[in-house]
Amino acid sequence: MIADAVLLARKDLLLELRRREVVLGMLQFVVATLVIVHYALAGVGRAGLPKAAAGMLWIAIVFTALLGIGRSFAAEREDGALDALLTAPIDRAAIWLSKVLALLAYLGLMEVVAVPAFLLLFFQHGRPALAPLLAAVVLADVGIAAVGVLVAALAQAARARDVLLPVLFLPVSIPLVIAAVTATIAALAGTGTLRPLGFLVVFDTLFGLLAWGTFAELVGE
Repeated sequence: MIADAVLLARKDLLLELRRREVVLGMLQFVVATLVIVHYALAGVGRAGLPKAAAGMLWIAIVFTALLGIGRSFAAEREDGALDALLTAPIDRAAIWLSKVLALLAYLGLMEVVAVPAFLLLFFQHGRPALAPLLAAVVLADVGIAAVGVLVAALAQAARARDVLLPVLFLPVSIPLVIAAVTATIAALAGTGTLRPLGFLVVFDTLFGLLAWGTFAELVGE
């Protein structure tokens, strides 16, 4: 199953390298959001800056991730290949895992630009703890991808999928975002981050197993 998932994820990444729609759209959105927020928070004092900046970073990441989530099944839907993929002699969970891997790659490429831009715009005169900050980003990405692909599979057959997708995804992602913001604030302040990072690990584990176990039935419907 792992080999099938890697093969399917490689297919998605090769298609994206040819078209560049998802990654370029995500990069433009997140950078534009961070620049706008930077000027909006120009008058915020140093005491309130970490909290405001951390919140804006995760707003940018989550809403940018929606662009990638919305395109998770676009290639199969446009080419009419989803039914053929579902009837292929592979575990359907491998389809979910392949989309998760591809989405993680998109998020990683976006954050390679977004996180340095965030630090450059908001923390020119100080260097926050990078290890817990990056740990929060990676753990949150796993949760976003696991839940996002499952929601995208549910919404892809609906006519109003563009409206339904954020309606389904955002409420489920609220605990994840709160924990990620808390971990980011702690990392920026140099205080303890173990508790929010632990919550992210629990969230990823529970929702990852839930999505893994239910994807085969839900996508078949």
